[in-house]
Amino acid sequence: MIKVEHLTKSFGTLKVLDDISIDYRPGICNMVIGASGSGKTVFLKTLIGLIAPDAGSVSFNGQDIMSMSFEEKKRMRQHIGVLFQSSALFDFATVLENVMFPMDFFTDWSRAEKKERAEYCLERVNVRDAGSKYPSELSGGMQKRVGIARAIALEPKYLFCDEPNSGLDPYTSILIDQLVSELTKEYGMTTVINTHDMNSILEIGDNIGFLYGGKMLWKGDRHTIFHTDCEELRRFVCANSLARNIMEQR
Repeated sequence: MIKVEHLTKSFGTLKVLDDISIDYRPGICNMVIGASGSGKTVFLKTLIGLIAPDAGSVSFNGQDIMSMSFEEKKRMRQHIGVLFQSSALFDFATVLENVMFPMDFFTDWSRAEKKERAEYCLERVNVRDAGSKYPSELSGGMQKRVGIARAIALEPKYLFCDEPNSGLDPYTSILIDQLVSELTKEYGMTTVINTHDMNSILEIGDNIGFLYGGKMLWKGDRHTIFHTDCEELRRFVCANSLARNIMEQR
């Protein structure tokens, strides 16, 4: 479980995160939604510990990540998987080597053990035959799957996804959503997903927080998002014509 309390972050005079408090539970897809520029990426980086907040705290199972020592943070990061918006695969390395990378960094496993784990992860995301290829030889959807395989290589307790469907067609986006949801339940991970994709929100949004102007204006799930009195959220939702039609019928 991740507990966020009164999180605040400014860059100069711009307050990007403004007194945010929210809990994220394991085994479900927790989502942070909002328009581009709403602070989603800064929020995610602050959760991971890449950006230090001006005030507030982020606790992983009761441990405040900001008060940890360097060694404690390093141990904690072994339990964190990250799927970047661009997949962030190394072009110079094969798919198998990309998935093995976190094992090279965080474990003392033999090469055979790393290879076995990497092959299992690739099989789990349905790209096992791509191990000897390079990222440039893969489609966008396959690159996302490899990114997910790398993110789960160390069986993380926490998974963070930044716009996982960016650049993908609607059908592939749904497949990635379903895969992330399946893995979240299978591993019992605390998964936090940044997105502005309404299809993803309606497909797997179990616990949703809406960021607007640095504030968490609304909390709910995919079943209650159409019943909101939050005008800013209604405008965000209604930017999608299908969602607008659904809301108008309610």
